[in-house]
Amino acid sequence: MRKVSLLKYLRVFILSVLCFKFSIGQITNFVANGGFELKYNCSVTSTILPIAQWNWLDSLTYGNAVYYNYCYGDVPYISFGFQYPRSGDAFSGLNALCQPTLCNASNSRGYLRNRLKSNLQPGKVYCVKFFISISNNSTYGIDGIGAYFGDDNLDTIIYTNKALTYLNPQIQNLNGNVISDTLNWTAITGTFTAIGTEKHLVIGNFKSDAATTKTLINAANLPLEFTNIYLDDVSCIDIDLPAYAGPDVFCIPGNSVYIGRQRDVGIDEACMWYKLPNMTTAIDTAAGIWVSPTATSTYVVRQEICAGIKYDTVVVTMSSLGFDDFYSEMDSYFTLSPNPSKDKIELNYKLNDHAKITIQNNLGQIIREEEISFINSKYNLSYSLPNGIYFITILNSKHKPITKKLIVHGQ
Repeated sequence: MRKVSLLKYLRVFILSVLCFKFSIGQITNFVANGGFELKYNCSVTSTILPIAQWNWLDSLTYGNAVYYNYCYGDVPYISFGFQYPRSGDAFSGLNALCQPTLCNASNSRGYLRNRLKSNLQPGKVYCVKFFISISNNSTYGIDGIGAYFGDDNLDTIIYTNKALTYLNPQIQNLNGNVISDTLNWTAITGTFTAIGTEKHLVIGNFKSDAATTKTLINAANLPLEFTNIYLDDVSCIDIDLPAYAGPDVFCIPGNSVYIGRQRDVGIDEACMWYKLPNMTTAIDTAAGIWVSPTATSTYVVRQEICAGIKYDTVVVTMSSLGFDDFYSEMDSYFTLSPNPSKDKIELNYKLNDHAKITIQNNLGQIIREEEISFINSKYNLSYSLPNGIYFITILNSKHKPITKKLIVHGQ
């Protein structure tokens, strides 16, 4: 390596600290896989089983709950009608009303259960939101859709094919507010204060058939009376979550930098980004974004969660501080080959025999993170990723992080 003065090393160290990109450890959306995008496989259709983090409330009696994804080829032309996901490629559905005298009593209700990313905190107020749409073939639009947050006592529920009227959902669609839209997605939202034991979320109709307010939308179905609903974009967010634009950073001209939080359902649509001095026209809507300014710029994120509005700013300073050669040399210490690749690459790292790597998609989401050890400066990494662009960052305690673009192609 070319000799560099102590002052130059000091400036590089400061720049490295300022440029280090990180996410706050705080959970934003407590619902795991709230957009239903993560799936185990596409070989099992018309069942909730292939989806990650979601399941029936009870594994014995199941109940009526299904999963739809473009990978099946049944979206938007699904078995219960026509519908696109509200976002992404997938959504779920369940039977929210079916009179036992007219429907199979063992399959008359469906409840979806999610293991939250972490227990909710006592005394904290949470903003909950999810979107539903009524299937085209339903007889009725209904009002009785809610979200219940509970503890492991849910495991004692054996028969989930009946209306679970003894559970009191913390978030409930307003009585009499019948949802009958079979085209658009309707938001159900509200707030509640956690007691601290909540670790599971259950969504469904917790009212009896008689107590459910109904509006006839398909008279041709009578006397068969049922309602199937579609479900997408479920979130539970601490209402006091601070807005977060990220730390002020330096950026070398011609490069891009990610600012803000890791993207997730709920928090994405809550955040709008502006570039000063323009606070009228948003440049993007997401929890975090990539920016490539041509001059030092200030970005503002406006976060709105259940009508609570907060702001945060980040300054991206365009400066190489005269270290272009140094950075070029450092950048050469970490290489990938081959690139593009299909399912494996060789990492070459000259500086250390032990380091941490993270892989992010082009939305800034961390999809893999692990500690690895290099043998003769090499490490073979295998992966299974959809075709696309990813970013691999290598970090250790002695040197600045280095990020490389990985192109996955050939799956």
